[in-house]
This record gives sequence, C-alpha cells and structure tokens, in this order.
Amino acid sequence: MALIDPVNDILIALLVLLLVSRVLGLLAQRFKISVMVGEIMGGVLLSPLFFNVIAVDPNLQLFASFAIIVIMFHSGLVTDYSDFRRHQLSALVIAFMGVIVSFAAIFCVTYFFLGFPFDTSLFLGAIISNSAIEVTASVLRDSNEKIRAVVLGASFVDDIMAVFVLGVVLTFVGSEPQDVLPLLRHLGFTFSPVVAFFITSGKVMVFLLSVIFVFSKLFAMLLDRFAGRGFEVLLTLGFLTAFSLGIFSKWVGMHEVIGVYLAGLILARWGIMPDPMLTRGIASMKFQETLSFMMDSLFSPIFFGFVGILLGGALVGSSGNIGTIFIWVAIITAIALLAKVVGCGLGARMRKFSSSGALLIGVALGGRGALEFILIQSGLSTGLLDHDQFSTVTLVLLMTILLTPLLFRVVSDRTRAERL
Repeated sequence: MALIDPVNDILIALLVLLLVSRVLGLLAQRFKISVMVGEIMGGVLLSPLFFNVIAVDPNLQLFASFAIIVIMFHSGLVTDYSDFRRHQLSALVIAFMGVIVSFAAIFCVTYFFLGFPFDTSLFLGAIISNSAIEVTASVLRDSNEKIRAVVLGASFVDDIMAVFVLGVVLTFVGSEPQDVLPLLRHLGFTFSPVVAFFITSGKVMVFLLSVIFVFSKLFAMLLDRFAGRGFEVLLTLGFLTAFSLGIFSKWVGMHEVIGVYLAGLILARWGIMPDPMLTRGIASMKFQETLSFMMDSLFSPIFFGFVGILLGGALVGSSGNIGTIFIWVAIITAIALLAKVVGCGLGARMRKFSSSGALLIGVALGGRGALEFILIQSGLSTGLLDHDQFSTVTLVLLMTILLTPLLFRVVSDRTRAERL
C-alpha cells in the first residue's frame, strides 16, 4: 500500500529518485556490489511493487532518455584501446567466440524452449551477447596482468561486435524484408529474407566502418582545430558529435545509443593519438573526469532508478505467474553465464591459454551492464518486450552483475591459476 499518492511533480520526483537511488547505490558499493544494483533497487522501492511513490510520466521519461545519452557517451569514452592493441589476435578470437556462442544460445533457448516470439528472441540474443566492460574491469582488479589485459581487450572487441549484431538485429526485427532499402522498394524491387539480411548487415558495416575510420579522422581534425579554445568548447563539440551520430544511427535503422556510444569511442581514440604537447591526452582525461562526475552524481542514479521503477511496475502488472518469471530468470541466467564460459573459453584455448586461464577469462566476461539496461528499456517501450519478458531480462542482467565477481573469485581460488 502506498504511503502517499504517486508524485507527478518532476522536481519532487527527481529529488526523491536521486536521493533513494544514490543512497542505495553507495550502500551497495560499500558491500562490494555493483552500484547499478543498488540504484535499481532504489527505483524498485519507489515503484508500485512497494511504496508507489513516483509516477512514470513523460517528463521523467525525457530526463531518463537524456541520462541514457550521457551514460553511453561515457561508456564509449572510457573504452581502452591499449589493452586491445597489446593482444589483438587473442582479443579478437575470444570476443568473436563469446558473442557468437552467446547469441546462438540465448536465441535458441528463448525461442525454441521458452517460446518467446522470433523477433524478441533475436533481440535478446543480441543484447545479452555483450559483456559489460565496467563489470569486467571491477572483477579483474586484482587479477594476473596478462589475463587482465587480454580480457579488457576482448571486452573492447566484444563491444564493437555487439554493436554490429545489435545494429543488424534492430534494423531487421519488425520489418518486412523489402523494407531494408526503402528506395529500391519504391522502385519495385523485393528481397528474400536471406538477401535482406545481407543488405542489412552491409548497411550496418558501412555505417560502423565509416564512423570508425572516416568520421573519426574528421572529428580529430575538428578537435585539434579547437583544442586551444578551452575545454568547455571541446565538451560542446563532443556532445554535438554524440547527438549527430545518434541521429545518423537512427536514420540507418539502428538504436540511437549505438551512435552515441561510437562518439565516445572515437573521442577516446583521439585522446591516445601521439601528441608532443599532450594536449589530446589532457583533454581526454578531462572528458572522462567530467562525465564520470556527471554520471555518478546525477545521471546514473536517475536512469537506473527509473529502470527499477519500470521493473517494479512490470512485476505488478505481470500477466503471468511470478514463479514462471523466476524460472525463466534462472534458465536464461545460467545459459548467459555458461555461453560466455564456453565461447570465450574455446577462443582462449585456440590462443594456447591453459584450461584454468581459459576458464577465468570466460567467467570474467560473464557480466552485463549499462548498454543492456538501456536497450531493454527501449524494447519495452517499442513493444519488442512485454512486461513479463522485461522483468525477466532485467533480473537476468542483475544476476550476471552479482554472480560474475563471486564466480570469478571461486574459480580463481580453486584453480590457483591466474597463469597461462
């Protein structure tokens, strides 16, 4: 029973949501649990599942949408190229195997075994195939240096591959095959699903390659041109770029957060370019520091608290049995973690890692994070996920965040082998 009627005033809603989510996030951090878990739990407490304090209205949704932009821009910005460049081939093989095995496993389990719709299963396969670099980095804090470098490098490749898979799936699901190139459709051309898939893949590949290898150079020249005008000018250029690539990403048919993430990625790449005066490196550090402050103090607790409110509302409005949802959670969580162990472990063995090293790598890459929460929230709003599926996947993501550090610690202690 609610203590008060749900708050509709946006300032009061933001005040309460920020206070509760931030406090629980800090409390979770104190117990060495991911801050995201505490922030989401804060939103759950304020949802109809418990105290029903905050109403989900368009103003709160708009603020959460802007928070998504900041979070994804920050995620791209803190991606580290150096670990990838030190172990390129190993990172590529491990990430490729991890994404492919995870995508196939999640799709098959949700579609053939749990009976989810085809588009929903594709969507879930795409988002759960990713590994969260923020979770991976925290897991590996005290790990063997080479395993840490390889895993973080694989996380970088994993992000790029996941962006590609997501791009293809998000442009493909919910569309007829002939809709992938509207201009040719208007000229009377039609495509089979197989041809449409390759056209869609080509569109996404061209977009990603253009951004990473062409636009990034133009953006670097622009940043160099304005580097002497003050950091606030560079910060404005950074956000303008994030907005622009988000718009272009949407035009191509992908989710706008992919473009925003890529904006952060190319800004990070600019920051490590050779620079005798260290101007780029200093500016990049300021970018990371500024966005981290914004993230930690405001946008992260607001967005993940908002996800918690949606989760609580979805559980209250569940059309099915709560017990069924928990069974789904157990099955998908087990498959999500196991698929990373199998896929990444096989990739590591192909690169001559020991059995214990391969197992550690697979376990370390099991956590999912911010990008997945953003996409499932979008999936709920667009109808790709119903309330039961949204609740299930949100809980699955939380379970991977909680279980990955514990499993890594157990495996590390038992094998005594952070050696290759």
